[in-house]
Amino acid sequence: MTIGVVLPVYNQEPAYIHECLGAMEKQVYRDYKLIIVIDGANEETAEAVYNASSILTIPYRIIYRKKNMGIAYSLNEGFSYLKDCPYLTWISIDNRQDPLFLLTFYNHIQQAPEDTVLLYSYYWLIDEKGQRFADETQWLQTMETLMNRNKEEILSICFVGASFLFRQSAFKKAGGYDTSYGVVSDYEFWIRLMEQGNIQLIRHTLMEYRVNSALSLTTITGAQGLYLQSMKASLDHRKKRKDIPDVTVLITTHNHGAYIGKCLDSVLKQTHSNIHVVAIDIGSTDDTLQQITNRNDPRVIPLHIASGVKAEALNAGLEYVLGKYVLEMDGDAWLDERAVETMLFDFERLDKSYGLVYANKRIWYDNPSSGLQKGPEIKGVHYTNKYHALTGGASHSPRMFRKSILEKLDGWPAELNGEALLASDYMMFLRIADAYKMNWIDVVLYHERKYEEENITADQKLYNTQLRAVVQHQLQVWGNEMFPEFKMDGDAIVQISLV
Repeated sequence: MTIGVVLPVYNQEPAYIHECLGAMEKQVYRDYKLIIVIDGANEETAEAVYNASSILTIPYRIIYRKKNMGIAYSLNEGFSYLKDCPYLTWISIDNRQDPLFLLTFYNHIQQAPEDTVLLYSYYWLIDEKGQRFADETQWLQTMETLMNRNKEEILSICFVGASFLFRQSAFKKAGGYDTSYGVVSDYEFWIRLMEQGNIQLIRHTLMEYRVNSALSLTTITGAQGLYLQSMKASLDHRKKRKDIPDVTVLITTHNHGAYIGKCLDSVLKQTHSNIHVVAIDIGSTDDTLQQITNRNDPRVIPLHIASGVKAEALNAGLEYVLGKYVLEMDGDAWLDERAVETMLFDFERLDKSYGLVYANKRIWYDNPSSGLQKGPEIKGVHYTNKYHALTGGASHSPRMFRKSILEKLDGWPAELNGEALLASDYMMFLRIADAYKMNWIDVVLYHERKYEEENITADQKLYNTQLRAVVQHQLQVWGNEMFPEFKMDGDAIVQISLV
């Protein structure tokens, strides 16, 4: 047989099992055999597999294992029975294959250069009822944007999708699937497979990929889990490839679809290019995350968390930092093109007692009718001691940290007095000032967007309440040698004095 197909099976709806195997029976290309691996599935699922497979007229084999060993183990087990097949693929039990699925891949692999190890194609998204999510024109544009990439970009996003064919020889050289990567072992395998040769995108929709059903991976693991685990696998391979940047830029963003493009442009076009960009989306409901993942640059590491305050997002991102230094910024701001170069140069001339370098920022007022209006320059301050830093009441931007010090401090403080902390930037600034030196660069390197002034929001009121709590907490940590006085303008703290 020319093509070997593995179908791993865990608990699934019987109707989906019948649809999947029915689609395989309808394949126009017949020179293939199928290995079905029942991976510790429940009795209802196993019975449905045996019933549905009775219609098959191609060679097939069912391996029924009572113990669940996971997707990677099942795939390796299945492919071990297909060593005589020069081409391999695998399918999911809740997906549906187009009748031309195998034939199209076979025809293209016959014409492809010998160094082409992987073919992959467009696919449809379907819901739990088997209905497609989008019209054809819109979806094909989405597929092209997502999937038409250089193979190096596999370190930033899994763009292969659900429909593919690869060479047996490349599978063996790559070493099969690694069981230690769990639900993202397929993504980790693509990284190693692409090291064996080139890839080719087939612009035909050959698969219907089901999402959001009760037992689908997208439901059980969720988007956050898949992003975080995938990028952990990517991180392992970046280390193996010695893809270690001088600086990692951490971007936190929420519903910044109108601004994240400008932010990313400013970072990726830095004069110092040896950087990584860890962009953490915090539960955006607009296209922020899509814009991040659409970036065709392997330096970008996109992450997604469903919810949380900024500090929680930064701490999640810190786990993906390989650079010696960390520059932190917001998703609606942008950098001067020499920001990384300037701050890195300053840090490299300082000794290890320095934990933070910061510079000046320019305010830009975002007016819906007139657009961006240039505002004032906000200068930093050369602080003489930690109390001076505390009375400043600011954290300054941009901020570049020494990664080792962030790790010693266990990252950004995410709560205070049992409450999620909005004033984490200021508290982090004080923690640095307490134990390390800081250096101010007197030049504008950061551009901050301010929106049309409205009434003080509930978050702003909470921020000022927490600012007071942070001051009192930090003074207590420092031994209560001084006591604070706050000058207010309504609900806002405008000045902090110590007595």
